[in-house]
Amino acid sequence: MNKRKTYHKENLRQDLVDAGRAYVDKHGHATLSVRTLAQEVGVSPGAPYHHFADRRLLLVAIASEGMKRLTDEAARLGASTLRGRDRLIALGLHFIDFADRSPRMFELIYDSELSTPAHEPELEKYQSIGQQLIRSAIASELGRASAKTVELRAVAFWAFIYGFAGLRRTYNLQSFDPFDMSRDEVARSLVTQAAKAATNR
Repeated sequence: MNKRKTYHKENLRQDLVDAGRAYVDKHGHATLSVRTLAQEVGVSPGAPYHHFADRRLLLVAIASEGMKRLTDEAARLGASTLRGRDRLIALGLHFIDFADRSPRMFELIYDSELSTPAHEPELEKYQSIGQQLIRSAIASELGRASAKTVELRAVAFWAFIYGFAGLRRTYNLQSFDPFDMSRDEVARSLVTQAAKAATNR
């Protein structure tokens, strides 16, 4: 008979999050349950509840790790020596790439019970980091522009990036013919246009 694994407290929590992230990447979050993950890591059905009181808290932990990975790379780009507009382009392309590579994690973070009617506080802190990176890149190009101007342009840029990523993820851009351009070429061209609009004086 197989013995169930014995974990130190912190190891089990991380194993559950890792297994949950892999499950979401493969199947999405809708069918994920605490019991499923207990089976995945080889522990009793009740063991995960020592770390996550309910399914929602488990989803928050999984989404937080996904968002941290997204934000860590964005922060690296934000700290680069690229001029503001080029940083903005890099940030936009990075987000679109994340939506393309991890569509189910994107859905969990941005289009699930964790984002309605508002983001979970644990996720909101990462959202705030990303928004500040956008503001900083725009402000560096606009000289003495007011905070209001920077904020409006940041919102417009974010709305474009999020909207484009979401439309492409759900195949709602299929009816447009981008002149035989590759997906990457289309994304770079459109993000570049959006970045120019956000940073033109």
